[in-house]
Amino acid sequence: MEYILEMKDISKTFPGVKALDHVQLQVRPGEVHALMGENGAGKSTLMKILMGIYTKDEGGEILFNGQPYHASTPKEAMDTGVAMIHQELNPILDMTVYENIFVGRELRKNGLVDKKAEIEEAQRLIEECGLHVSPKETLRNLTVAQCQLIEIIKAISINAKVIIMDEPTAAITDREVELLFGHIRRLTRKGVAIIYISHRMDEIFSICDRVSVYRDGQYIGSGDTKDLSEAQLIKMMVGREITDVFPKLDAEIGEVIFEAKNIVRADNKVKNVSFSVRRGEILGIGGLVGAGRSELVEGIFGMHELSGGEIFVKGKQVKVHSPHDIIREGVALITEDRKGTGLNLTGTVNDNIAMVAIDKLLTHGLYNKSKARSASQEYIEKLNIKTPSGDQIVGNLSGGNQQKVVIAKWLLNEPDIIILDEPTRGIDVGAKRDIYLLLGKLVQQGKAVIMISSEIPELMGVCDRIMVMCEGNFSGEVTRDEFSQERIMTLASAIEV
Repeated sequence: MEYILEMKDISKTFPGVKALDHVQLQVRPGEVHALMGENGAGKSTLMKILMGIYTKDEGGEILFNGQPYHASTPKEAMDTGVAMIHQELNPILDMTVYENIFVGRELRKNGLVDKKAEIEEAQRLIEECGLHVSPKETLRNLTVAQCQLIEIIKAISINAKVIIMDEPTAAITDREVELLFGHIRRLTRKGVAIIYISHRMDEIFSICDRVSVYRDGQYIGSGDTKDLSEAQLIKMMVGREITDVFPKLDAEIGEVIFEAKNIVRADNKVKNVSFSVRRGEILGIGGLVGAGRSELVEGIFGMHELSGGEIFVKGKQVKVHSPHDIIREGVALITEDRKGTGLNLTGTVNDNIAMVAIDKLLTHGLYNKSKARSASQEYIEKLNIKTPSGDQIVGNLSGGNQQKVVIAKWLLNEPDIIILDEPTRGIDVGAKRDIYLLLGKLVQQGKAVIMISSEIPELMGVCDRIMVMCEGNFSGEVTRDEFSQERIMTLASAIEV
């Protein structure tokens, strides 16, 4: 049998959107098969059909192990031998690690849940995965990276024949990526097929055997990774050549517009950190997962209590007791978790874009829907947001377009200082380039941009200066003419040189 999984002539239509148009996928046992394409290309929709989350349109067929396959629910898919690790994690935060691993398929003894057996098996799987957590630990106390690895352990533990990994490395460190790749190689040696969705080119060429590319809901083609170049893949994905992945627009750097001095968070996750940013400048903040980068900007933004430090906007000291205090001073924060803290997923595109700038959309003290609709339309066009209309529910958009809605929401408020936390995580090369160009245009207008990213090439590509954090401390700073991956990683790891 050449293929463990075949999906033939698969279509899916949502109201106003043809998400998949007669696409195909063929996966061999023991291979890592990449799914590539821009956000909205149909990759996740295809996988959700495989997992029983969506139902395909009439026609088309799916074969698993050579037999007709149909799953109405994720549980049916898992029982058949198909598991999925989703990009947006859904851990049960108030349950323990071992309970999360075995939820819905508990180990039983004499009809009762055998906790002892679950804990022992979870411990074995955790050790095998190289993770240092107790199986009895509650997930609420773990980092995003640790939760991601627990999801991977869960998929491994059901002995699936096909495991779908949707952006599995988006929130984990390079060391943990290596651990994951080690597990993937062990699984493929046992004949398990991995379907790997990622926008990180280096990962595709490092771990994947074959690639299938989709664009605008259509199947473009497949090939062996070793026979394809990065440029060829990008052209297949976006339909055109992108020679400059990190466009850097020239901007005049002016006076200091924002300064944070000796910032200390009450929970000690940030310890005495100072920095400043100038008009026309993109300041990058680098560091490993857990370095305190998000914690720093969230503290400054009034989302967590500070026990020390001063904040100055345009030379004026600002007392920040809540986000409202600093938003009023012209500062915006685009958070790392667009679905958790950035968007109302059940609201429309129009309503989400209007969310922060409500005061600008009032007429005689009342919310003016017509004004909001026209403001929203302006940013849909400016940011090239792919949506049937402003009345579309945001939850139905692709990840890249959701990210653009979050950015539009803040830009409508006309901030002078824009802080972005992992703004391109989980989005494709075309949407990334759109965001880099947008940042360039913002600094050309005299605004200041602060960008947190875990991808060093991205920071080096778009920033004028990079400050690096390590374990809650300021570790060092690198100017554009001194940029090097080695220098930044040395500072991020606090290695003495």
